[in-house]
Amino acid sequence: MLAESYRVLQLPYGAQMSQIRQAYRQLVLQYHPDRNRQPGAYEVFLQVQAAYEYLQKYHTVGVAAPAFPPAPQTAATKAERDWEKYQHLYEPPADPREFAAWAEVARERVRRQKEKDHAAYVQRTLEMKKQWWYGIALASSYALLLAGSLTGIVIAIIPFLFLLSDHPKRVFLAVILVPVGWRIVNIMQNFRQDIRRHFGEDLPEE
Repeated sequence: MLAESYRVLQLPYGAQMSQIRQAYRQLVLQYHPDRNRQPGAYEVFLQVQAAYEYLQKYHTVGVAAPAFPPAPQTAATKAERDWEKYQHLYEPPADPREFAAWAEVARERVRRQKEKDHAAYVQRTLEMKKQWWYGIALASSYALLLAGSLTGIVIAIIPFLFLLSDHPKRVFLAVILVPVGWRIVNIMQNFRQDIRRHFGEDLPEE
């Protein structure tokens, strides 16, 4: 929680309270609901508030409490330190002994980014579903899908009738049109997946 709070406030691990207050003011102004109505801004605002309150309490208790010997480093603490050290290092370190820790942080960075991107996609798509034009756009996309699929099927099937003819030009035309028709059908199958993804058909309603 400690390292995560510093990360939310975009501060290096161990930053002092003066830096924490300054970062908090800037982020609150940036993500306050009255100033920023972008999807996901309110969630970031709440995270900033929680991180600031946690760090404020941590520093207050830390000043008042007596000094104790440092606790042995645990696996979680090592992971947090590795994250703080390598999270902005995108090139492998020169020292081979550091590569394993750097690689683990790189995998974690990718995982967090995927979670962030997915959360933004969900928020954006759910907001889109509330718009008045959503149903029209969805219906139009399926109409285009149906028209394209039928066109591809017709182009792929009709040339088989040419094979009944002994005319060599018609047979040659059939050889050309059949792959074209099936290619259009494959494109429409991909288009169907794009519709499901962009219109969030797999997402639950709020």
